[in-house]
Formats: sequence, structure tokens, C-alpha cells
Amino acid sequence: MQTETPTLPPGAGMGSAGAGSGLNFSSHLAAARRRVKPMALAAIAVSIAGILVAFLWPPTYRSTGTILIEQQEIPTDFVRSAVTSFADQRVQVISQRVMTSANLLAVIEKFNLFAGERDQTTREALVDAMRHDINLEMISADVVDPRQGRATKATIAFSVSYDHRNPQTAARVANELVSLYLSENIETRKQLAADTAGFLQGESERIGKRVSELEQQIAVFKEKNSAKLPELAQVNMQMLDRGEQELRDIDTRTRSLDQQLLFLDAQLAQMNPTGAVYTETGERVLSSADRLKVLRSQYASAAAEYKPDHPDVVRLKRAVESLEAQGVAGGTSGTEGDLARRLTDARGELDVARKRYSPEHPDVNRLEREVATLEDNLRSNSNARVLAPGLPVIADNPVYIQLRTQREAARNERRSLLTQSAAVRMRISELERRQAQAPTVERDYNFMLRDLQGEQAKYNELRQKGMEAQLVENLETERKGERFTLIEPPVQAQEPIRPNRKAILLLGFLLAVATALGLMLLLEANDTHVRDRAHLVQLLGVAPLAVIPFMDLPSDFKKRRGTRIKLVIGAVVATAAMAAVIHIFVRPLDVVWLTALRRFGG
Repeated sequence: MQTETPTLPPGAGMGSAGAGSGLNFSSHLAAARRRVKPMALAAIAVSIAGILVAFLWPPTYRSTGTILIEQQEIPTDFVRSAVTSFADQRVQVISQRVMTSANLLAVIEKFNLFAGERDQTTREALVDAMRHDINLEMISADVVDPRQGRATKATIAFSVSYDHRNPQTAARVANELVSLYLSENIETRKQLAADTAGFLQGESERIGKRVSELEQQIAVFKEKNSAKLPELAQVNMQMLDRGEQELRDIDTRTRSLDQQLLFLDAQLAQMNPTGAVYTETGERVLSSADRLKVLRSQYASAAAEYKPDHPDVVRLKRAVESLEAQGVAGGTSGTEGDLARRLTDARGELDVARKRYSPEHPDVNRLEREVATLEDNLRSNSNARVLAPGLPVIADNPVYIQLRTQREAARNERRSLLTQSAAVRMRISELERRQAQAPTVERDYNFMLRDLQGEQAKYNELRQKGMEAQLVENLETERKGERFTLIEPPVQAQEPIRPNRKAILLLGFLLAVATALGLMLLLEANDTHVRDRAHLVQLLGVAPLAVIPFMDLPSDFKKRRGTRIKLVIGAVVATAAMAAVIHIFVRPLDVVWLTALRRFGG
């Protein structure tokens, strides 16, 4: 006979009883016994789901290559690299260049990646998926900075990996990516060195042209202002001082010559140009020229008075020829003056003789011949000069001639001094003009020089840097600088990186237990049946007089036994499935058994 179990109002289930009466662990155990069937079904379902997830999740393999960042072989004190950024920064820049859409699409096309998705997915989505499967990881180490002397982290290497479901494809793509990183690093460094060298070369040529232009401008400026340059200022000042001193000396000499001319004019005014000069004894002083003049006069008189073969004529002629043979010059002016005087005297005597005697008188004839001879001689000495009674007197006084010569020399010297003074004054004016313009010229010249010196300094600096850049370019071309070295090439992975089947199985087991407990608590919270004395006390507020135990019917016993059999079978199946999963995906069971014996068997 089965009796109906009293019920509690909703919300007065296990949770309320526990809260009000302080039910112990036995009440929870009783609840688990009552809910063993749904708890077992929930736990088995979750466990099977976890096993299926761990078993059916496709594996993903990762192939990784490690690249070492090696320092340059030649010390930086000798050749400084053109690449000055940090290693991790350069790696990131190279990574951005490698991860371009063009490169990734080329890799996808080369290895036929995403074959089933290529026709249904855009290129941008394929590139994003490709980037998601590529991993870049920096490898750092604790080093001591030689410049600061303190510990710091430095990037010494980096790894490039690629994830794929096929381990062979993962290895091949990873090798391709590593090759792209290595080649991109080489090309980047070469290009940077070449660009640096080209830029410095272009700047050097541009500054060189500017230097040439400034030098040409300075040359033209110096040619135009050759006498006004600052370095000639001292020379111009000295030349100006010498010019002023020379002008003072010329003025002094001019004044002295003026006084000398006044003195000579006074002496010439007091002296007879034709007067004879006598010695202290009263004898006339005759020079060789005067003697020649006297002999010529005597010869003319003798030739007029006697025949050509007369002894006196012959003697005088030999004396004149002897003096002329000795190179004695009679002096044209003195000879002409003497002949003119004698001709005047002879003409006077002839006029007197003609008045006194007849034309046939011997004295008249002699004087006529003498006048004719003197006229012929005078005409020949004066280059056919026509003589007249009023012929000017020609000076033949040696002292007068000497004084007149001195006066003429003084006048010539004075004229020369005046010409020289004018030239000196012009030179002084030019020097003064140079001195006045010197500050302006010096300012412009110094400004041009500063420009030239600045451009020359930049040109020399650029030339030096250009040579260093050429060395750096050779350094990068010969791969003697900092370089990437593949120390661990990508290989085919033996184990997948995901899924973590152990973790999934463990998580499935924990989730199954949690699901069973949660289901039990949920069912007990919504249960309104009175199960025991505690529930009754909670419901009535008083203790019952007696408790009649629940008596199982034969059908209930069979039902519970069938439930236990099902639970045992489910546990066996779950245990077998768990063992199979461990044997297939974790470790063979015989290995697990031997490992357990070695560890716990002694």
C-alpha cells in the first residue's frame, strides 16, 4: 500500500529547510540519492560533450623559426652604421613591410592557402586571416649598457611562426616568411645606406656649386675692388703717407727752384751775352771751341786778303783742320755771332773805304772780298740764313751760356716737378677715396667671406659624411654590418599547439560535476514534498508525536535496482570512453600503467 507524501508550499524546499533548521551533510546526501538519476544523466551528457569536443576539434600545428640579431663585425668606432634605430623597432618596421597585402596574397597563392574560402571571401578577409595566423615574438635578454653602465633589456632575437592545420604547410609557409624577413632586412639596410650616400652626395654637389659661385663672386669682387680690400688697408695707408711726404718734398724742391730761377735771372740780366771773358792777368780765356772760332776768323781774313797758297792761309787752314780732326766743336751760335760781328765791322770799313777811295782802290777790293767771304761763311753756318743789318745778337759768352743752361735746366726740372706733383696729388686723392670706401668694401667682403667659409665648412662636413656613407654602403653590401641570422629554421611540428585535449577533458569532467550538482540543487529548490521530520517541524512549527517510516513496495524496489544497473553501466561506459581518449590522445595505457608502477610501486 502506497501513501501520499505531504507537500510543502513552493519555496519551502531544501534550501529553506537548510536555512531554518541547519540541515547537515546527511540531508544533502539524501537529496543526491533521490536525484541520482538526473544528476547521472546530466554528468554523462556533459562528459560526452567534452569528450566529443576534445576528440573532434581539429588540431592546429605551429612551425617557428628563430632569427638572431647579430652585431656588426667592424667596431662602430671605425665605421658607424646608417641604421640607428633600436632592434625591436627595426623588426617591427620590417614586419610591416613583410605583412603587406601584396606579399601575403603572393604567399597565399603560392601555397594554395584557404583553398575552400578563396572564392567566397574577400581579399581583405583572407589577408586578415593570414595575419592572424602569423606570430611575431621578440626575444630579449638582460644586458649591461656600455654607455650608461646599468642593466637593461635588449632584443637579441625574434621568432616568426605560422599556424596551420597541416604541419607540412605550416613549415613551408614559416620558411617563406623567414626568408621574407631576412631578404627584407638586407634590402632595407642596403636601400637605407644607398639613400644616405645618395643624399649626402647630392647635398655635397649642391654645396660645392654654391661654394664655386661664392668663390667666383669673391674673385669678381676682388678684381673690381682690388685696391680697396681690407688686407690692403695698411698698404694704402703707407702709400698715402709716402705720397704726402713725396708731395712735401716736391713742394720744397719747387720753391728751391723758384729761388734759383730768380737768382739766375738776376745774374743773366747783369751779364753781356757776347762779352769776352778774361783772366786776372788780362788775357782772354779761350777754350778749344773759342780757339777754333778765332782760327776760323783769322783764316777767313787771310783767305780774303791773300791767295790760297799763301803761307799764312795754308797755316791757318792746317790749324783749323787739326782742331776739327780732334773733335773740337766751335759752337754754332758762337761762330755765327763772331762772323756776324766781323761781317758788321767789315761792312762798316767797306762803307768808309768807298767814301774815301775809288772803287778800284786795293783796300776797297780787299774789303769787298772779305765781306763776300764772311757772308758766304755765315750763310753756310746758319743754314742759308739771310743776313741783314738788323741780325739779332747771338750769345757767345761762356758764363752767360752756362747760366742760361742752368736756368733752362732749372725750368725743365720745375716743369717736371709740377707734373710729378699733379700725379702725386691724383694718387693721394685716389688713396683717400679708397680709404673712404674701405669700410663699405670691407663689410661686403667680410660678409661674402663668412658665407664662403660657412659653405666650405658644410661642404667639407658633407664630403666627410659622404665618404663615411660610402663605407657604410660597402659594409652593408658585403654584409659586415648588423645582420639577421637564422639560427633555428622552421621545421615540421610533431605535436599540435591546440586544442589542449587534456585541459578540455579536465574541464569537461569538472563541468559535468558542476552540472550534476547544480541540477540537484535546482530540483531540490523546486521540490514541495515533505521528506523527513525536519521538514515537518518546519512546516507545523511543533514536533510530531511519532514518525512512521516509508515502506517500499516490490515495484519500487525493482525500479531502484534497474536505476542502479543503469548507473553502473553508464559509469562503466564513461570510464571506458575516458580510458580510450587517454590512450589515443594523451598517452598509451600501458605506458601510464608502467609509470604508475615505477612511481607508487616502490
